[in-house]
Amino acid sequence: MIAPLGNASRRLLTAAALIAGLLLLLFFAPATLWAVAVAFVVFLAGREWCRLIGWAEVPAWGGALGYVVGYAFLWRVSGVSLGEPVLPVLEAVMIAGAAFWLSLAPWTLLAGWRCRSRSLWAAVGALVLWPAALAVVALREFSALHLLAMMALVWVADAAAYYVGRRWGRHKLAPTISPGKTIEGALGAFVAVGGYATLLYLLGLAPAGTPFGHFFVVLLALTAVAIEGDLFESWMKRVAGVKDSGDVLPGHGGVLDRIDSLTATMPFLALWWLERQ
Repeated sequence: MIAPLGNASRRLLTAAALIAGLLLLLFFAPATLWAVAVAFVVFLAGREWCRLIGWAEVPAWGGALGYVVGYAFLWRVSGVSLGEPVLPVLEAVMIAGAAFWLSLAPWTLLAGWRCRSRSLWAAVGALVLWPAALAVVALREFSALHLLAMMALVWVADAAAYYVGRRWGRHKLAPTISPGKTIEGALGAFVAVGGYATLLYLLGLAPAGTPFGHFFVVLLALTAVAIEGDLFESWMKRVAGVKDSGDVLPGHGGVLDRIDSLTATMPFLALWWLERQ
């Protein structure tokens, strides 16, 4: 009789499957298939978001479908679906997302805002999901390798924060939101991303013509935004009274648990990248 897999084994197998699937789609899928894959992620994440804000199961599926329809509309009108991005439209969507992460999100975290309007929180979900989704589709049109390198920034920061926090963490970063996160872990993330930024620059994976100092500072700023995205999703889960956003990923929780930092960083990355073109 085969013994059931432990949590560590499930985490490892799920991570391996996710990485393999991401690499195959990112580097080999046609543009339309990549956009459809992103739509599937939006659907799963949208359902989890609707559940977090208190929607029942059936309305949550409807809300998830609504997020996909909105994403598809933006994908079409932005010109990304035709391989000819309309920069003003793209920039407007990214600015809306960036504005949220610079205003409402930090205010929510600092003030502990608990709005009871589910409709308003549903609109917030659009600001969280749509700009990030459109960004990863648009940025792949410029360079799949550069997109992967920038997505990996979040994983480097997350891994460094986790291991440094476990080893040396003493001071809580946001005890009322996510007690497991520490200031030492956050500092470890910045140090790790600093080294990662240097490596990327030496490998020629910075946008053409970008000075090293500029590239270095931008990646550190993106690290701060990634931490904010992580904390914001933690806040949403704490308000909802749940540990994970879902259970669709064995050993990892939900889709939002895996993309929380990416939803925050991608709009800023897209704006910066478009400015460099």
